[in-house]
Amino acid sequence: MGYKALAFIRRDLQTQVSYRLDFLLRVGGMLISVSIFYFISQILGTAISPYLQRYGTDYFHFALLGIAFYTFIGLGTNSMAEAIHEHQHTGALEALFLSPTPILATMVMSTLWRYCWAFAESLFYLLAASLLFQARLEWANLLSAVIVILWSILAYAGLGFINASFVLVTKRPSPLARLLGLVTNLLAGVYYPIEVLPDWLRTLSHLLPATYALDALRRVMLQGASLGDVGHNLLALGGFTVVLLPIGLIAFRYAVRWAKIDGSLSQY
Repeated sequence: MGYKALAFIRRDLQTQVSYRLDFLLRVGGMLISVSIFYFISQILGTAISPYLQRYGTDYFHFALLGIAFYTFIGLGTNSMAEAIHEHQHTGALEALFLSPTPILATMVMSTLWRYCWAFAESLFYLLAASLLFQARLEWANLLSAVIVILWSILAYAGLGFINASFVLVTKRPSPLARLLGLVTNLLAGVYYPIEVLPDWLRTLSHLLPATYALDALRRVMLQGASLGDVGHNLLALGGFTVVLLPIGLIAFRYAVRWAKIDGSLSQY
């Protein structure tokens, strides 16, 4: 299975390398994003500092961790659905169903390169901020940050399987994925601390795995917190995994069964 996973990664890497302009545009976009939030932080000055006391930092560092790691949250909900949609579009989905490799494993391996690329993007964000704008980060805690990211990916895996099930059956993007992205941007503290929200919205923010993941990542990379210090966040992410992952797997199983009975795998 490991060789198959590497084959999927190598295939997607070769595809990525062939689009050099897209690569340059992405790099340029990341530099622009970092610059925008740096200059916004200069405008805000200390106005938002009271909301950031628990991180002991300024708005630039707060927003930097949000934009650097938000990609993983989006991948958790969308990557498998996007992989299925791509295979439907190219007409390869039926062949994958007929292969000896279980379709669930195939779909998971189809997303591996996306996570590798997301990790490279996150590192670029942090390095660019450090080199260009003297961002102060706890690089010694990078491994702890990776562990938090893995926990957050698992917490969102159930929703990812649900979205993939919708795409498999309807051959259309899942409306849940778009709604979840909007709600996460609004409530999870990606661009601003949740303390600025009204009390009732702040309560809703605690129903999102991203709220706990981003809080843990910021404490690890900005304050040098250990995994034990963010244990309550990891426990919350584990709770989301226990609840959502079985639901997602059941939904995906029934979607696969329906697609086989319906006989529409070769249609798009």
